[in-house]
Amino acid sequence: MRAIIILLDGLGDRSSEILNNKTPLQYAKTPNLDTLSKKGMCGLLTPYKEGIPLGTEVAHFLLWGYSLHEFPGRGVIEALGENIKIENNAIYLRASLGFVKKDNKGFLVVDRRTKDIDKEEIEKLIKELPTCIDGYEFELFYSFDVHFILKIKERNGWISDKISDSDPFYKNRYVMKVQPIKELCNGEVEYSKAKDTAKALNKYLLNVHKILENHKINKKRRKSEKMPANFLLTKWASRYKKVEDFKERWGMSSVILAKSSLFKGLAKFLGMDFIRINSFEEGIDLIPELDYDFIHLHTKDTDEAAHTKNPMNKVKVIEKIDQSIGNLKLREDDLLVITADHSTPSVGGLIHSGESVPILIFGKHVRIDDVESFNEVSCSKGHLRIKGEELMPLILNYTDRALLYGLRPGKKLRRYIPSDDDVDIL
Repeated sequence: MRAIIILLDGLGDRSSEILNNKTPLQYAKTPNLDTLSKKGMCGLLTPYKEGIPLGTEVAHFLLWGYSLHEFPGRGVIEALGENIKIENNAIYLRASLGFVKKDNKGFLVVDRRTKDIDKEEIEKLIKELPTCIDGYEFELFYSFDVHFILKIKERNGWISDKISDSDPFYKNRYVMKVQPIKELCNGEVEYSKAKDTAKALNKYLLNVHKILENHKINKKRRKSEKMPANFLLTKWASRYKKVEDFKERWGMSSVILAKSSLFKGLAKFLGMDFIRINSFEEGIDLIPELDYDFIHLHTKDTDEAAHTKNPMNKVKVIEKIDQSIGNLKLREDDLLVITADHSTPSVGGLIHSGESVPILIFGKHVRIDDVESFNEVSCSKGHLRIKGEELMPLILNYTDRALLYGLRPGKKLRRYIPSDDDVDIL
């Protein structure tokens, strides 16, 4: 039996006056999703806790049955997705070239991403930047647009990822001083490492700004009235840690169908296969050919539409997705799950929000409830009320893989019924 998750990124939303006080999902015409909801079991899923907004990477980590203390941080995940060799004595951050203006308070971020700058200009700027400060080595790996992975290494391991962001993330804010986060540190030694790491990174960022501010590329850009790239904004510091592979944890072969390198990184980290797709439609067409136990199809289209802050844009994307779902060909014993990783409000000031998201489970073993349409409000009348950590146990249950609690087959505690090949035979 295959378990297929169709994950509509940022699908959940808020009611909007523009849509007659409905959410985009309520307002959209979704005959195929509604048909599935009538034949399946519906409800609401809270990825973590009510009211707490999550990013895509953390939400997926929880939905796949891992805990927050196992999560290494997004920097490592993105580095893996960019095929960067991971080292134990290094930390990894996302860094972006932005435009700041200095005033008596600090560096005001005019734009977190410098516009209209080509790769050739970026390469010339980066070539001049320092690579070593106070015993710490700094290396930038170009990713896309104005984004990089920043690797910081200390040869003897005197380094910590328990440091804060310099990127304020929100508009009209100042660059933040990188600081050690004591609450995240395990003892005074790690806190000392975090203090030294933060100090070196702050020094690096100020040196980088000085070089970029006076670089001939930026002087030329100012003359032509283009935005300079004069600051390197950092976030998501993280360090690699080993976790149990997806197959080891759940006993299922797995594949992710997605577009972005973030999911390639998640797949590498968890030992899952990854197939890059160019569109949601391509993923739908590919599913019938795949023989994995667990297939995860992701689309960012709903999330990106919500970020435009125009609810009608999200409505149109949802309706297009619904048409594609109508073309999905399932096997007789497939279990289909359709849900989201978080809510992305198309109204209001938040980037992501902390509302629960609708979930639909369709398969021959599920209890069919009375829900007749797939949206946040209708699904609230359905059978399910679950948290992200409960999704994988439900999938084991409805694919007849769930191990009776208390049984101990083999030399490790398991959540699934193992085959004879998974255990030592007497």
